[in-house]
Amino acid sequence: MVQQNISMWKGNDKYYWSKETITFFKSESESLTREHLEDQVRNFVEDQCQLEEGDTEEKLVKDLISKIYENR
Repeated sequence: MVQQNISMWKGNDKYYWSKETITFFKSESESLTREHLEDQVRNFVEDQCQLEEGDTEEKLVKDLISKIYENR
């Protein structure tokens, strides 16, 4: 999966994802159904992201998925 580096951080109520994370999942989206990609993203968020106050895993999943499918 994605390298264990700083994959996501939050500032001013926005999530910022590393270029590597977005690139990885964009590539995955070409060969997976949206449902399978969402499962992969959910697993990634559960395993690799640290929630801050007010965050939920679902918020992070939705945000990352929107970044993956942005500009398509």
